[in-house]
Amino acid sequence: MCFVKDMNYISVVINAIVVALMAIYVYQNEKRMEEIAAKHNQTGNITTAILNSQSDMLQEILKAVRRDNSTIILREVAHGKPAEQSSVYGGVYSAPRAVDGNLNTIMHTNIEQSPYWMVDLGKNYQIKRIEIFNVNDGAKSTGERLHDLDIIVGPSHNTMHLCAHYVGPAQIGFHLLFERLHDENVRYVKLMIQGKEYLHVAEVKIYAVHDRSS
Repeated sequence: MCFVKDMNYISVVINAIVVALMAIYVYQNEKRMEEIAAKHNQTGNITTAILNSQSDMLQEILKAVRRDNSTIILREVAHGKPAEQSSVYGGVYSAPRAVDGNLNTIMHTNIEQSPYWMVDLGKNYQIKRIEIFNVNDGAKSTGERLHDLDIIVGPSHNTMHLCAHYVGPAQIGFHLLFERLHDENVRYVKLMIQGKEYLHVAEVKIYAVHDRSS
């Protein structure tokens, strides 16, 4: 019986602590909302301001929520970055076409041993996801050229390692998604086919952990 009484007492204490912590959390968040409102000279019900998705005040609130949120925020970091490839088919289908944001343009190498494409992200990132869009037009055999594909990453040309591999073959219009990557200090991302083949893709998107300090 003493044990039961002790357990009841402990339960009451724990509940009291939980209630106190919740009260502190609510108070701190109310203070934060008041500070944001004061910064933008807003008065009245803050809920009304939230309804205005274009307001500066809402953006500040969203930033505050994100700072408290443990969810990782990703951003695409390859668009428009310098790129190169092992050869250029017809002198036209160059490397930057794979990071131009247009799925109707493609990069395309000649048929050769171990053709590659590589992008320079400009600085080191913590990579979490890579998306590759295969060509969206052509014969069935054209789409199937994307096979035995290595994705190689690293902070410099001399310190790169295998990040992922796609056996394939792909098909016309395939969207390849490589997630749950945990590569840090990545500046260069390279696509390379094992064997003698053409390499051509419509777009490459690379997502990294967003630097909240920037």
